[in-house]
Amino acid sequence: MQDIKPNTEQSENLTQEEVDRILENLPTELETDVNLPSRCKFYSLPDPASPVTVRPMTFEDEKAIATIKKSDRMNPINYLLAKCVGNLNISDLILMDKLYLLYKIREVSYGTEYKAIITCPKCESDSEVNVNISKLLVNEVPDDLTDPRKIHLPVIKKDTTIRFPRLKEEKYLDFFEKKSVQFWRFVEDIDGNRDKKVIAKVLEKLPLTDMHLIISEITKPDYGLDSKINFICGECEGESVVNVPIGENFFS
Repeated sequence: MQDIKPNTEQSENLTQEEVDRILENLPTELETDVNLPSRCKFYSLPDPASPVTVRPMTFEDEKAIATIKKSDRMNPINYLLAKCVGNLNISDLILMDKLYLLYKIREVSYGTEYKAIITCPKCESDSEVNVNISKLLVNEVPDDLTDPRKIHLPVIKKDTTIRFPRLKEEKYLDFFEKKSVQFWRFVEDIDGNRDKKVIAKVLEKLPLTDMHLIISEITKPDYGLDSKINFICGECEGESVVNVPIGENFFS
């Protein structure tokens, strides 16, 4: 008896046609152009003539994040950025842009309203608040900001050159693991000396004023998304300024 094999190519074409028919009302323009806090001043974009974009999360993205969380094989946040951000090499992402992009992905995926759980700094009770994340302020870098950039250390009276950390170097800024904080990696030179061993030893002996200035230049906290909100506790009615947390439900 002769075996009759189905036409696989024809079957796949029919399947795809049916998928396309069912999804005929799916919006075609899912990507949204974004204006980063860094204004893309410090990137070499794959397509310099086009903007950076974000797209909404898909169900596949949501499943992948849940799987990654259980396996600990990679950072789920960085995975999401790589999947949802277009025209930008994620490993080169400056950290001030990271938080902004996470909020934009959340916004285009689920809308502008985010229900966050805030712990009161005064009475430590939890309250649910509704935050319109599209209303959070974004502080862009000025025209004259460069990377790297030279600053003057007022106490030791020496100049130093600082650069921005990139996402691939984020692990070296883990403030909760002192052995991981390696600020010397982001100092190009001190008083013209570029030897990293020398720089590391100098940083260890710097007075607080100079060291805090270096840390401020590395992190540039004045720029990026301002996630602070005015919070009134529902329990003690105390007023505080708090950061909107990125909790477990931020991307679900």
